Amino acid sequence: MKNSNAHYTPLVGPVDGARRLHVHLTELRNARGGWGYQHSHEAEEAIYMLEGVGEFTFAGKTHRVGPGQAVVFPSGVVHAETKFFNDTVKYLVIRTVEPGEEPCCCMAQSGQRTLVDS
Repeated sequence: MKNSNAHYTPLVGPVDGARRLHVHLTELRNARGGWGYQHSHEAEEAIYMLEGVGEFTFAGKTHRVGPGQAVVFPSGVVHAETKFFNDTVKYLVIRTVEPGEEPCCCMAQSGQRTLVDS
């Protein structure tokens, strides 16, 4: 998922010895435009908001989250229809790493690959 307004900082991944877990910090500038990249994956994923407020719509429901709150995207659910209410948002992405899946956005950008075999 490429977004020129987003900066990703890998926090936990293969270089740390994590074989099935990935965590990164996302800092999104000009965030009021939302995040329109609809996608799904086998990984379970959670967003933990650090700064800003956002709404995440998936599976027919809208979830509003602010600092200290989280939203979970179950495996296989199309997600990432978002609306943010601040110019800048920061959140943690915590997700599983599933065999055969593409690496998370920040892992792909940094050249890191998952250690989980297909």
